[in-house]
Amino acid sequence: MGVFSPDALKYYKILKYKPCSTKSLLTRVIKKNNVATVVVDSSSADTPTVSCCYSNVYREKSEKSPDNSIKVTDCKDFQNNVTFTSSAIMIKCKRKSSKERVYENVHAAVLIDDNIKKKMTDWNETTRPLSILFVGIDSISRLNFARSLPQTYKYVEERGWISLKGYNKMDDNTFPNLMAILTGYNQTMSYKICNPKASGFLDKCPMLWYNYRNFGYITAYAEDEASISTFNYKKKGFVMPPTDYYFRPYIMATEKLAKVTLNGMTYCTGPETAGERILNLAEEFAITFKDHPHFGFFWMNSYSHNNLNSPSMMDEKVKKLLTELEDNDVYNNTLVVFLSDHGIRFGDIRLTPTGWQEERLPFIYLSFPLWFKEKYPIYFQNFQRNVNKLTTPYDLHMTLQHILVLGGFNYTIRPSDACPQCMSLFEEIPHERACEEAGIIDHWCTCEGYIEYQVEANILQKLTTFFLDQLGKLIGSIDKEKKCDTYKIKSASTRISQRFFNKTRNHILLRITTKPVAEFETTITYYGDISVNSTLTIGDISRLDYYSSHSHCVADEYLKKYCYCK
Repeated sequence: MGVFSPDALKYYKILKYKPCSTKSLLTRVIKKNNVATVVVDSSSADTPTVSCCYSNVYREKSEKSPDNSIKVTDCKDFQNNVTFTSSAIMIKCKRKSSKERVYENVHAAVLIDDNIKKKMTDWNETTRPLSILFVGIDSISRLNFARSLPQTYKYVEERGWISLKGYNKMDDNTFPNLMAILTGYNQTMSYKICNPKASGFLDKCPMLWYNYRNFGYITAYAEDEASISTFNYKKKGFVMPPTDYYFRPYIMATEKLAKVTLNGMTYCTGPETAGERILNLAEEFAITFKDHPHFGFFWMNSYSHNNLNSPSMMDEKVKKLLTELEDNDVYNNTLVVFLSDHGIRFGDIRLTPTGWQEERLPFIYLSFPLWFKEKYPIYFQNFQRNVNKLTTPYDLHMTLQHILVLGGFNYTIRPSDACPQCMSLFEEIPHERACEEAGIIDHWCTCEGYIEYQVEANILQKLTTFFLDQLGKLIGSIDKEKKCDTYKIKSASTRISQRFFNKTRNHILLRITTKPVAEFETTITYYGDISVNSTLTIGDISRLDYYSSHSHCVADEYLKKYCYCK
């Protein structure tokens, strides 16, 4: 399936960037010698007619859930400029004559405090280890990246960034796929060991950014859409900041500004797009610490999560980040990992064969410094040999550990608990690698290669009855208050695995439309002749339609995907 497969092309269109304001920003940040100042634009026609005040923004440490609380101080008047005394500042400006509020914004700055300064001073290593910068955009497949961000795609291709074309997600949504990178855990392990629903447990979770921080790296994490962010959607988040620079308070403050939504997501926060705020943070962090080991993790949901084509609006902005990093020599010492977690999971394209494949194959590009390629030619050659092989987030987890060893740190690589056979991408992955060996269950495995196969009516009845029974048990195990309706089959279709066709064991991809209206997809495994009493087992169940509007009666993150409120 190509970038412009006919079944995908009919859903594709390039969208134009929409600015959040017709005016230029009234305030901007100037940083010099580790001092950041908010300056009112003297060239603006509004400047003589307005008065402005500022508030400092802090994380509310005394709250039971500090990850969901910020403190905004009283607004103090200032003229022309004000110096940062906190990591984020909220600005409000009103007309002097009418007191009408005409401008609001929140600014952040990457400042080096005494703790960071000591960390940098204490660094006395003679060799320079590889820095790591993750830049992530939610819900973009490898093929849709080429379609929707053509300028960015051209940039990374022309500069020889490495694309892992067989990079396969290991679970449904963002949390498990990012946890696989950071911890080597699958969803079940993540909830058992790091229980994100209990306060303080994520702080104890063995995420690799803690290892990097302990070895002297400066660390950062930022993500837009605070309410649905990876560690906070139906989760408790962190009690203590997980990284040296933790931008959640800033993002929460920006979401107090006037918002403009697009496809159900927060596109504008005040006069700036939510996505550009993350891009700007990534740029400032990487440039500030380009000469010191750093580990940054920057993730964007706001312009990509809910729509196939909306990422195209930000193509020029994303490319601009990559060119700014190049112009400021960030690539000289930094491995940039530019990636997504999965493709689009909902909507009409997802009902096509291309959509099935794209959901499972997110884009990932990596840029290595020249010195790394020259110092480790065998490792780099192995990495290149892996570009067309089946790879997973678990392999990326192993690679991040390998980088610590190559940096000369006293670190021992530990196998991924969820995928003991997964390996560093600096090692050559076997050509015949199967999904089972890569930690991917059958339902998410792209190697299956399903083909159209209409089973007999009595077998279809058997499959749909089995599915409804399993779905009912799943919902019933969580829905103790009986808030969810009971599904009935409206229609069903089947596809069968090419890999196992006519084998003792086989997989059927079952797609079901129900009453009340919902779209589901699941992989059912059977042994022997399905027309007789063969044993059926069910894998994960995908929800293919948008369900937020009719799952409001339940709070459980897992149940929301399956519940249709009565």
